Amino acid sequence: MDSASLTTGTANSNKSRIEILFLSHLKLMNLEIQDTLNAFARVTEKTACKTFPEFGKMDKKKADHIAVEEMRLELSKLPFQSRVIIGEGEKDDAPMLYEDEILGQPGIEIDIAVDPLECTTNFAKGLPNSLCVIAFTEKDGLHRVPGTYMEQWIASPQMKYPFEPKAGVEKNLERLALSLKKDVSDLIIVVQDRPRHKELIEKIRALKCGISLIDSGSLTCIMDICLEKGNYDALIGTYGAPEGLIGAVIAKATGSEFKGIIRPHEEKHREKWLSTGKSEEEVLDKNDLVTGEFYGFVATGISENSILRGIHKRKGKLAGETILISKEVKKIKKFEEE
Repeated sequence: MDSASLTTGTANSNKSRIEILFLSHLKLMNLEIQDTLNAFARVTEKTACKTFPEFGKMDKKKADHIAVEEMRLELSKLPFQSRVIIGEGEKDDAPMLYEDEILGQPGIEIDIAVDPLECTTNFAKGLPNSLCVIAFTEKDGLHRVPGTYMEQWIASPQMKYPFEPKAGVEKNLERLALSLKKDVSDLIIVVQDRPRHKELIEKIRALKCGISLIDSGSLTCIMDICLEKGNYDALIGTYGAPEGLIGAVIAKATGSEFKGIIRPHEEKHREKWLSTGKSEEEVLDKNDLVTGEFYGFVATGISENSILRGIHKRKGKLAGETILISKEVKKIKKFEEE
């Protein structure tokens, strides 16, 4: 092939990519953010209602299976395509809602990160904070993360000075206190109660801060912080990377502070992370993980939490609350099963 042909071929290839992106943008323009939030809300609400009869019955595997089946069924009914970026695992390990599974009607393409039953153990024990969750962006708007851990630093939109995870706890909490116009000793920090956080907890307590030790339910805490409900000032520590990606969507939609570092617990996860073009120890901002411009988050409360009332019976029907979050919309809606 001569150089002229090669140049023409490259130009045509670039033109094709531009045309595809332009057409995708036109399709998204016809799909309003409120319509998308409402569509996914119907999915989470139906999934929550279908799963609720197993609440408190100590069979989390059965409950999770019901939630996954129902969410997959409802996603397949939507008038657009949803591609699973974060779901139940890789295709070989998960028969449903596996990575890259595509559900729904051909046309507009949306990428989703889902958790059909967040806080599965709490749900099985009849405890608070179980949710049904979907975060979304346009196609290729979510950076893939492996099924491992992520160090996370999250604070409200009032955080004026970005977290610097490698600068240490003391410096970062001083920045947070300055932003919030509080004394460091008045801060309340969410940390998961795990042995890996022993040193972190000691450092925070040495600063005389309050600590809310949670067993699970990090997404509820992230919502509380990003929506400035006033119960907590920040979330710090190492949590699940999939939840971290969903948390980044919440943070971006609310203009909140977010930093993360992938912490692989197995070599396969380290290799998978490096294959995405990122490096070890790289400090990630919310915009590194959520690159799209069309994005949002939907969660239906299954058991009660500080944001949402859980599923309950009203006039013989199951009812509940769903939160819708995007840069344009932040609201809680009530619903009843059909």
